[in-house]
Amino acid sequence: MRWLKCVLGGCLVLLASSAMAVDFYMVMVDSLNVRQGPSHSGHIITKAPQHQLVLETRREGDWSEIFYLDSHKANVKGWVYNRYIQPQTLTPDTVAESAFAINVSAAQPVCEGRSMITGGSLCYLDVTFAVQSKTGQQTDVQVNCWADFVVPGRDSVTPVQATMTKRYRLTPEGASDTMRLKAGLKQLLDSTTLNVAYYNCAAGQ
Repeated sequence: MRWLKCVLGGCLVLLASSAMAVDFYMVMVDSLNVRQGPSHSGHIITKAPQHQLVLETRREGDWSEIFYLDSHKANVKGWVYNRYIQPQTLTPDTVAESAFAINVSAAQPVCEGRSMITGGSLCYLDVTFAVQSKTGQQTDVQVNCWADFVVPGRDSVTPVQATMTKRYRLTPEGASDTMRLKAGLKQLLDSTTLNVAYYNCAAGQ
């Protein structure tokens, strides 16, 4: 549930006007079967827990192809019966239980050169944050930032997630920095044809 709260405190941005829409949903039942295909006879890959936030990347009737990161940060992609997921509106917010306040912004994503691993484009997003202790005390804090890169204009979309974690020493005035989140994509793109569907940072000890 902690991961979900951090996600709901994030920023939803669709930066390319020609991009395919990417919609967020929440699992509303205790355990939702994720299947290989859009059918009750499809093989069950895993079960998505209640309150899991997912990306819907395609819809066929009563079935939705979804994507999310599980509790082990592994990619999960499959089909779910969409009567059991509910649309979500993501807006910037502060997690009430957190000991830290964090503000996050990002620039336009950039693609330059080629990835040595994928052979496609090497793209990045600069995410800037400012974090403060709510108590104003000097303390250590760990900041994790991530972004989901999406290639638009395709029938099926699988976001590529980039993430980075650093530790900071907070003064009473707080701390700020910019993290460059990089992703190696399989396609050759320029910056005008790439989406960042979602980015966020979370702070904790």
